[in-house]
Amino acid sequence: MRRLLQINLFLSSLLVLLAVSCSPVSGHRFVKFANITENEVRPVINKNNSLLFKAKIDLYSRHFSGLIILKQIEPAVSRLTFVTEIGMKMFDYEITDNTFKLVYVFEPLNKPKILKLLENDLKLILLQHLMNKPAAIYENKAEIIYKVKNDFRYYYQATRPSSVIGNIIKKGPVFTKVKVNYNYADSVHITRVRLKHKGFIRLTMELNTLDKSSQQ
Repeated sequence: MRRLLQINLFLSSLLVLLAVSCSPVSGHRFVKFANITENEVRPVINKNNSLLFKAKIDLYSRHFSGLIILKQIEPAVSRLTFVTEIGMKMFDYEITDNTFKLVYVFEPLNKPKILKLLENDLKLILLQHLMNKPAAIYENKAEIIYKVKNDFRYYYQATRPSSVIGNIIKKGPVFTKVKVNYNYADSVHITRVRLKHKGFIRLTMELNTLDKSSQQ
């Protein structure tokens, strides 16, 4: 029994050490807690114009490709629609603040686990867990990290002096669950977004913008 307790203590200590050493905020100093607004971070949804992405989604053994249209239709309401290359609508969400309302979904995707997975990933890409939320802010000479702790731990990394997010890491108790990477043509215009799940969930998304002028 004593030997078993020693092994359990060793494994627990090892997991804690791994969690601390692998933390994205390692090498950064804590600055403050703050409510994150557009003054600190540029949002993904443009208030004036739509975004048009060529999209590829791999969900387990299924591959989907087409277009994702993201636009603000009212001051507090946006629409996110995924249409395949042959014009078939796959899903359509109405977004009000941080609330996603499913307007339509293609029947083979109409499963609670799949819908929850898609919604959580889309919220992650659109910075829904960060904007207008309290966050711990860390920084070094090269970047700023915004840490939000909710159901999971979310780390949003922005390269200084830009106010745009370059990477997101969603972590569980020990291991990384999801990574998101953003590429920009300059300090403002998104050109590509990549999302990948780590572990057993096989879901990846890649979004590439088609019309840069639509983002201006």
